[in-house]
Amino acid sequence: MITVGKILKESIETLRSANLKGAQLDARLIVAHGLKMTSQQVFGYPEKQVNERELQCVRKLIFRRSQFEPLALITGKKEFWSLPFKVTSETLIPRPDSETLIEAVLINHPDRKWPARILDLGTGSGCLLLALLHEYQNATGVGTDISKDALKIAKFNCENLGMGSRVDFIHMDWNNVMPSMEQFDIVICNPPYIAEKDRNRISCDVVGFEPNIALFAGEDGLREYKAILSLLAETKNLTYSVFFEVGFNQANDVSKLLKNAGLRNISIYPDLSGIGRCVAAKM
Repeated sequence: MITVGKILKESIETLRSANLKGAQLDARLIVAHGLKMTSQQVFGYPEKQVNERELQCVRKLIFRRSQFEPLALITGKKEFWSLPFKVTSETLIPRPDSETLIEAVLINHPDRKWPARILDLGTGSGCLLLALLHEYQNATGVGTDISKDALKIAKFNCENLGMGSRVDFIHMDWNNVMPSMEQFDIVICNPPYIAEKDRNRISCDVVGFEPNIALFAGEDGLREYKAILSLLAETKNLTYSVFFEVGFNQANDVSKLLKNAGLRNISIYPDLSGIGRCVAAKM
């Protein structure tokens, strides 16, 4: 009989042969997931025997990772803002860079008791909206997405986090329609922002497994910002805050778009590496 320790060693060697960075950590997490153990138990009980069904299960998962499928899609989960989120190939995988947007909102609106009404355009897994509702316990929100499958995942995460009564999800294409804006205090959005000309520069574990509709946005990567702002520009008589996540070296370009659309108090918020990742403004 093979043991946990032996299948872990085999898994590490397989991932290293595929030239994957972090092979040891990924192997440990995949073995734990496949055997329904914690990562600590994988280390703590190397002598535990593994039956043939469990062995084949782990090997299949390790093979998927060796083909560069993201770990989050293999395990079906990803932590964001210290909250657990279900993810699938229908949603973008939540990333630490996106927490910059959450921090920007909290800086601009420090009253955690504020009963804000939040609109999330392109909600995906729901991670941005639900993280904010976790911080603003009296707030409610609306999440929209062009993908019905993504909305199913967002609804699951919402219910799983106990926020089902505080959120409505709407199937919507922002190129065609926008919710009635007078009901919102905050608008957040992580739109597609990768330029088509940069497609070949994107790693295969991203472009090959995550929804391309949520990644790419025309030749300059600014197409969706322009589409959203053209609709927001029609609501200049209203007052609300807008927070956009932006890609590498896009902060200044998006700031100019916001200014041209009539927004004010424009600010850029950097991530931990000092790269501008969120542009905020007021309508």
